[in-house]
Amino acid sequence: MGQAGLVLVALALAGYIWQPAFGIVSMLGLLAIMVAIVDLLATRSMLRGRISIDRDFPGTVTVELPRSGVHLLSNGSRMPIRFRVFEDSFPQFRKSVAPGWASAAAGETCELPMVVRCLDRGEQDLGGIGLRILAGLQLWVNQLRIEPQQKVRVYPLIEELKGGDLFAHRRKLWGIGQHHSRKYGRGTDFDHLRDYTPDDEYRSMNWKATARRGKPVVNQFQVDQSRDLMLLIDCGRLMHTEIAGRPRLDRYLDAAVQLAYLALSQKDRVGLMAFSSETRRYVPPARRPRQLDAIIESVFDLQAEFVESDYARVLAMLRSRHSKRGLVVLFTDLVDSVSSKRAVANLSRLARTHLPVIVILDDPEIERMARQRTHNQDDAFIKASAEVLLEQKRRSIQELRSRGCLIVNVAAEKLNGAVVDQYLQVKARNLI
Repeated sequence: MGQAGLVLVALALAGYIWQPAFGIVSMLGLLAIMVAIVDLLATRSMLRGRISIDRDFPGTVTVELPRSGVHLLSNGSRMPIRFRVFEDSFPQFRKSVAPGWASAAAGETCELPMVVRCLDRGEQDLGGIGLRILAGLQLWVNQLRIEPQQKVRVYPLIEELKGGDLFAHRRKLWGIGQHHSRKYGRGTDFDHLRDYTPDDEYRSMNWKATARRGKPVVNQFQVDQSRDLMLLIDCGRLMHTEIAGRPRLDRYLDAAVQLAYLALSQKDRVGLMAFSSETRRYVPPARRPRQLDAIIESVFDLQAEFVESDYARVLAMLRSRHSKRGLVVLFTDLVDSVSSKRAVANLSRLARTHLPVIVILDDPEIERMARQRTHNQDDAFIKASAEVLLEQKRRSIQELRSRGCLIVNVAAEKLNGAVVDQYLQVKARNLI
């Protein structure tokens, strides 16, 4: 088609020398327009309803980790086509599709690779697919849009569940003797049947088993060594801040799920409460086989809210539902002076009935501002404000420690290991 255009241009220039050339150019131009229109109508008629494209992509992915999929294009027409695929662009996705134009013969089905990186947790819609098609004389670009209505569930980045660090912690648990061992006595957990001895109480007799075996048989119970672990996740306004490139709430969810995994492996009962101005999610403490799945499902789409967290409400609910002493791990922030005063007052009361562990992330940006040199009045104001925040946080932590709370206050990259280490210390010292 490009060569034909050059011929028309050459004839048009020749018209200034040879007059009939203008007429020839007009006739050829009209013929080209007619051919283009016929080609458009013919290709649309042959392609209509015969080209389809779909997206084969997993229904569950992990935030921040690239995940591969494919585009499936089916050419049910009688002509070969060239095509190019486009994906809707959203801020919560980074999509990479096959670049350039691809070809599909008549009746052929093609697969084109794609990679998607999800930046936000929760249930996300992947959006639509755009398709540009060249067919016939390839004079026109035909466009097609498909709305697959495909949603994916984006789960937290549980980093250490995929690596070896968590298993190193489990080996450490075994090394200090904090594993599930059987202790027999007047427990409540049935373990096995055994023959009757003169020292056994009659109430431990299993009369049905005795009748079947023809000799006295008693029930052997083991002492319940499980402990209750409640994970409290603050979802208030302070959780919107980012720490080292990731939302504070996401980092807390990683650490909470990892701790739940480890505690469940030690036969502890683990539950979760997420709260802001009210209780957002609640998973009762249990040690059933799918308890970890229930915890992850309850928080995978959890987002922070621009509201003040109500510590009094959630801790009152905790005391009313769980009067038995247990370990309570609260993931929050104490930089803000208003929030920290409320938290200290309520957590001090919680320490009377439970063992609270308060998890707080260091914000490197605030520490940087507190250390920076001042060059003008604005720099001095920023530095002074940062120093006040850090001092307020230090006082709150000191007061909580004096009231019986354990504190985990570390940088983001050390969070998961520090939380697990604190749990190990509690287990090793039998504090609950």
